[in-house]
Amino acid sequence: MSLSAFQGGPRNLVLAATVSVASLLALAVMAASMTGSNTRQGKRSGGKTKSRNKHKQKVFMRGLYNLGNTCFMNSTLQSLASLEEFNTYADNCVKLLAASSPTNSYSTDAEIAVQLNRVLEQLRPQTSRVSAYSPRALINSLSKKGRWMSSRAEQDAQELFQMVSSTLQATMRESDPSLFNSDFLANNAPIENSIISTTSSSSSSRSVGSEQHLSRRRSSTAACRMPPFANPLLGMAASRIACVKCGYTAAIRHFTFDNLSLTVPRARSTTVEECLSMYTVIDQLDDFKCRYCTVVATLAQTRADIHQCQSELAKLDASSKRAAQQSAVLAALIDQQQQLEQALASNPEAELKGIKLVSPQPGASTKQTMIARTPKILVLHLSRSIFLPTGDTVKNTAHVRLQPLLDISPFSTTGHMNTGASRPISGPDAFSGMTDTDSYAQAQRNNCLYRLNAVVLHAGAHNSGHYVSYRRVPPATDNPSDGASVKLEQPWTEEGRWFMLSDAETSEVSIDSVLSAGTGYMLFYERL
Repeated sequence: MSLSAFQGGPRNLVLAATVSVASLLALAVMAASMTGSNTRQGKRSGGKTKSRNKHKQKVFMRGLYNLGNTCFMNSTLQSLASLEEFNTYADNCVKLLAASSPTNSYSTDAEIAVQLNRVLEQLRPQTSRVSAYSPRALINSLSKKGRWMSSRAEQDAQELFQMVSSTLQATMRESDPSLFNSDFLANNAPIENSIISTTSSSSSSRSVGSEQHLSRRRSSTAACRMPPFANPLLGMAASRIACVKCGYTAAIRHFTFDNLSLTVPRARSTTVEECLSMYTVIDQLDDFKCRYCTVVATLAQTRADIHQCQSELAKLDASSKRAAQQSAVLAALIDQQQQLEQALASNPEAELKGIKLVSPQPGASTKQTMIARTPKILVLHLSRSIFLPTGDTVKNTAHVRLQPLLDISPFSTTGHMNTGASRPISGPDAFSGMTDTDSYAQAQRNNCLYRLNAVVLHAGAHNSGHYVSYRRVPPATDNPSDGASVKLEQPWTEEGRWFMLSDAETSEVSIDSVLSAGTGYMLFYERL
């Protein structure tokens, strides 16, 4: 129920299911805004709404019992259950387990995967009203991995999500270790992870060209070899550090993620795009030691040592033992000079064995991280913690405005990379005069267009409150007899129905209520 997990220390909770006064007030405001939004929607649509409802298939959602401050888990499970790709992934993990090992030999991770899959099956949309479900068996399994799950203390929704994601990944590794080998990242990296070579001694950007075409278009990366039943939550980010002084850009570093934690700006109102902009902003570093500058400083010191050695050698008798020693030192310095010059010409990151590097004065550098490979399911964690100078932590109550669609093209890499320290790693292609439809179509081709599918909200203070969730039900569920849903030419135009779930309580709401809720804590998107 809190915004951060507290695994130790006493709790001042009188009852496990008690919600603070602040959270009750917040929920009241949320309900009021939702009612107002529904009323406005009814006024706008008039009699047409009643006409549509006559032909609308009845859909009911199953709630989850709160077993003692477990709203953080209930809201997360409801959100995950709304993601078809995740449901398929969890089901495949269990099937892979059943085929690879007997049930009585299941590990803790395997037990969690089995119980999670059972809960997800129970949370599918229903055609008739059903009672809430108790996730007690799942809690018992999770408690074997994290004791905090069995406590009645307030916990964090994001921490549970990370536990679920890592557990399923461990389950797949347990079922078939060959799927997880050291070649995975290299075979699936959307941008070649190679050193930017330096050929110029000027202070301009040191690279082979200011831009390098290091990969194919993102649309072609979707065909990269992936292990069967790959985690749809996994994406890849690219990080670059560049020196402002010399312009050198080090190797692009890649790392995988299953969710992105975004800092919410301290403002009255903001957007998801503004939070993503803060994540991908070019940061200034003042204490980074540039490798190129380090090699340059070492080369300068080596040349000075060579000059001094030559001066001393000229004063010695050529046949003396001292002269022989100085000649050996000079030869070693000349060899070191050649190694350093070769490194500057081709690869400053190369290992320089036996050479003591000179540390230059720390200079200004820039660092930026962007999304390099988009996941099928994009999970965004809106970090609302504000750390005060007093050591206290309070909640950032900024209103985060949501939209049904999210285009992450501005925050993703393309087939070109910029090496300038003050320029982004790469940016979206420029298309002038595009309509919304053209823009969405382009973003979809680049695997950058997402639709909002679920939201976890938190009402209350930083260390107490209540979690609820909104989840979307696609139109295919409205008419189960129709079978598989038809693939639309413009999938972003597909409508759906939204439901609010607060533990065992469920109710259908308008999409306006979801978009205007404002207190989002975790956002779940599906790639179109």
